[in-house]
Amino acid sequence: MVGKCTRDDFRGGGTMRNTKRRSVVVELSGQSRTREVEREIKTFLNALNSYPDRFAREPYLSFEQHLFSIAAAAEAGRERQRG
Repeated sequence: MVGKCTRDDFRGGGTMRNTKRRSVVVELSGQSRTREVEREIKTFLNALNSYPDRFAREPYLSFEQHLFSIAAAAEAGRERQRG
């Protein structure tokens, strides 16, 4: 039957195909998370590197404000690339 779960589905007694599918999804989500973390680190390092020059021009700008503006610009760039 389509859409009907059995007790085995909840006890880990699913088919091998379902188990493989779950492991692929977990692996893909792990890879996605790794890419996301790498982007966050690059954004932070970019903000850290560029903050002194920006602070010289805008002395009342906090690092947090600068970081958020860098992160927003990076996200906007990614959205433009996606289409």
